[in-house]
Amino acid sequence: MGEPIVTAQKLRFCDTDKLGHINNAVYAEMFEAGRVEMLVPLGLLGGPHAVVIARLEIDFLHEMNWPGEVTIETWVARVGTKSLHMRQRLLVVGQETARSRSVLAVIDVQTRRAVPLTDGWREVLMQWYVADDNVS
Repeated sequence: MGEPIVTAQKLRFCDTDKLGHINNAVYAEMFEAGRVEMLVPLGLLGGPHAVVIARLEIDFLHEMNWPGEVTIETWVARVGTKSLHMRQRLLVVGQETARSRSVLAVIDVQTRRAVPLTDGWREVLMQWYVADDNVS
């Protein structure tokens, strides 16, 4: 069992909306930034394979405000045959502001069809495996 991968992003003024808080669409961008940190070591951001989102759920818990920094925690909850289930959290000064559940599929870029995850990908992914019941 591993640990979540942790990254950080600055909250930007241009991410605010008319109410003065970070727009809800930006939460999805922050979650994407966390997923990218995990996909780079797998080599899935170029070449013959890519990753697409099959499902994305976001629970909005608290607003985020500019200026500030958001911490993004990303972990693997399940590795299927052709899919990867991820969980993520956004935290600002230690307060959880949102959580996400997503399902990703690895595809062949040429055929646009899902392909089985290789043993090499599985090995790398397991370093970030955290059972859902072990996350607060």
